[in-house]
Amino acid sequence: MKAIAPDVVVVGPFPPPVHGMSTTNAEVYKSLRELGARVSVFDTAAPSLDRSLWKRAGRLPRIARGLWRLAVLPGLKGRALYLSASGGWGQIYDVPFLLLARWRRMRVFVRHCSFAYLDGRRRLAQALVRSAGPDAVHVTQSQGMAQRLKDLYGAGEVVPISNAVLYPPESGGARRRSAVRRLGFLSNLSAEKGVFEFLDLMAAAEAADLPVTGMLAGACQDQDTRDRVTERVRMLRNVSYAGAVYGTDKEQFLDAIDVLIFPTRYRNETEAKVNHEAMSRGIPVIAYGRGCIPEVVTAGCGRVIDPQAPFVAQALEQVELWLAEPATFEAASRAAAAQFIKTRADSGARWGALLRQVAGRRDDAGAVVSEDTPPSL
Repeated sequence: MKAIAPDVVVVGPFPPPVHGMSTTNAEVYKSLRELGARVSVFDTAAPSLDRSLWKRAGRLPRIARGLWRLAVLPGLKGRALYLSASGGWGQIYDVPFLLLARWRRMRVFVRHCSFAYLDGRRRLAQALVRSAGPDAVHVTQSQGMAQRLKDLYGAGEVVPISNAVLYPPESGGARRRSAVRRLGFLSNLSAEKGVFEFLDLMAAAEAADLPVTGMLAGACQDQDTRDRVTERVRMLRNVSYAGAVYGTDKEQFLDAIDVLIFPTRYRNETEAKVNHEAMSRGIPVIAYGRGCIPEVVTAGCGRVIDPQAPFVAQALEQVELWLAEPATFEAASRAAAAQFIKTRADSGARWGALLRQVAGRRDDAGAVVSEDTPPSL
């Protein structure tokens, strides 16, 4: 029996491990399947969150298998390659996928998931954009990110689509927060994601005798981080650590907090999906203004702090203001929910059009015309 070529080949990390890029790729896969597209997944995920060179080298066998499959799969002419680009040296592996896809005469879509090469021009990122070819469609997470990609690398067609499209609005509307009682931090825990700034903030709140507690959740990047976090939490009376949370546990965590604290310095940071998850629930955000975050957490939704400035003093000042002025905090809660809805709506039409373009399965009305059953992962 002749094999049926996939409509789309998706290249990038998939869970596990769980992080922003892998979960976004899983959602893209799900959305393409819902359109009726046949999707083949080439999972290039590292074996763990550990960022050591040895651990990350664990990607190599998966990448080699993916390149071989892309070379030998029949019938790929005119089909789509959807690749989530790495933020740094991983682009060395992305370039061969792009060149091979062009050799196979596929339609190329590149999703940019990192701000690291948009802070300044990088030769490897230039090679990646050139390898994608002049007809490639590039996908970013904000208008500002799209403009940087054009200015720095001369990318042609760039479509800005916020990750807010991946999160439905809260059923019945976001719950309005009326008082600050609990500060939360939710991320894969690492120094660059800001977990220790969060703990420093809670220590400062405890020293100032503020009537707030803190909740911390997420998987630790490595054993050293786990040991340091455990010791710091043990020393604080006002912080609890929930460990890694997913599904219902994650929803319960977000429902329990009133403010999201996100002092990220992560070089790849773009929007941070957790900001959308929080704001969709009416949770104001205090964050460093890394990547696209200033385009997400706009005026009135919380506070964006210059990444070059000390975080704790300004964050504590904002918490004290909200404690003293509950009406101001309630207004921030309403503004956060409204901003999420606006961000999601602004990208919604582009998201639907992009998915249909990637799937390549539309009639004149934009409806799916194939009934082929997509393969499983």
